[in-house]
Amino acid sequence: MAKTFAEYARERRAQMGPEGREAERIFRAAYEFGQVIYGARKARGLRQADLADRSGIAQADISRIERGQIAPTTPTLLRLAEALGAQIQFVLPLEVDAAPESIDERTVVALNVLSA
Repeated sequence: MAKTFAEYARERRAQMGPEGREAERIFRAAYEFGQVIYGARKARGLRQADLADRSGIAQADISRIERGQIAPTTPTLLRLAEALGAQIQFVLPLEVDAAPESIDERTVVALNVLSA
């Protein structure tokens, strides 16, 4: 019987070394952040081209950010937030003294774009 994708993914993760796990963590964070930008854009009824016009960021770059292919620089992030009429907030885990490696990545969103 053929493996499911979930089974294949579990096997691959089990075989990953520390560098592979770190690369996967970074990719997931970039993707999740891109989804925040995507959600904020859609909530405002904007197309990528509209956001590009408002922010001065190329539409292709907005697409890459939303798909998690690239992480925006600080100036780009600030321009996107301003164009979306949003503010950027860092969300910290509930336990302030928690060691970074003990924080469950599924429960902490590194950046959150909120309505201004």
